[in-house]
Amino acid sequence: MPRLVLAVDGGNSKTDVALMNADGLLLSWVRGPGSALGAQRTAALVTRLAGIAARDAGLATDALARAHGAYYLAGADLPVQVDARREAIAAQQVLTSVEVGNDAWALLRLGVAAAAPAVVVVCGAGLKCVARAGDERYEFPGLGWQTGDLSGAGDFLAREAVRVAARAEDGRGPDTGLRKVIREQLAVPSVRAVAERMLAGTLAEHRLGILAPAVLDCARDGDAVASAVVDSLAVEVGTLACTARRRLPGSQRDWTLVLGGGLFADPDERLLAAVRAAAPQLDTDFTVTVPAEPPVAGAALLGFDHLGFSADEAVRAGFRDAAPRLVCPEELSP
Repeated sequence: MPRLVLAVDGGNSKTDVALMNADGLLLSWVRGPGSALGAQRTAALVTRLAGIAARDAGLATDALARAHGAYYLAGADLPVQVDARREAIAAQQVLTSVEVGNDAWALLRLGVAAAAPAVVVVCGAGLKCVARAGDERYEFPGLGWQTGDLSGAGDFLAREAVRVAARAEDGRGPDTGLRKVIREQLAVPSVRAVAERMLAGTLAEHRLGILAPAVLDCARDGDAVASAVVDSLAVEVGTLACTARRRLPGSQRDWTLVLGGGLFADPDERLLAAVRAAAPQLDTDFTVTVPAEPPVAGAALLGFDHLGFSADEAVRAGFRDAAPRLVCPEELSP
């Protein structure tokens, strides 16, 4: 029987790895770069982070041979992607056993007890929704426009900000304060320069992500164009939640809607307020919650569920006042 649980929350921008003993005591917690990299590169990165977590806990790397790994990863959307990551991680031959799933499942478990009917919508850079009722599960693919989705959450806000600001700049659309925000935050002379620099390769698309909080700011301050962009995302969150609930059989009551990801971690609750305004039925159909603990704690809870251990309070308490150690790039060198 494994004596340790290695919990992994792998996202687009960061990867959290936490090591706990069988009682749920947090031994170490490290944070590295994003791990939505494809099966082999993900496996290599999380294995290096696991070794660092073991050393931070005062253990030799071979102590992980007594650990169960609970890996919940962005980019593990389709069964073939989950299987590929599970196989690649298992091939590292570091852990006793491994479970792999999309990171949204860890957030869902963080928000509700193991058997409770629930839907989770994650709004980070990406946008993901999954649901569970009893033994039944439903998961939207979340692959982008090809599967009917918005192009992420934070990514959607950032791209839409550039699009509507470009239209405002050349007269095709109404004026918006987003024009000034984009010029200042991306240090460009015009909104058109964003496209020119991306085409030239001097501005990486991932840098647009810094615009997402500014879109929420502009909407809160009454900018009609920014408000329309935020409302589009808020309506989609409501649509995802209600549709996911309908897709599961039965008529369970007491549903919970778990909202998480960087945009819902906002202490000013700007997106949460927009969602409640755009989809007021959510507060009737669900108990809405935004977990305070980090998603890696949800991965840990799923790991203990897998082993048949009850360690909810110990796991949550361990993360309550803890913070991850940031791993420097030199530590990740092979």
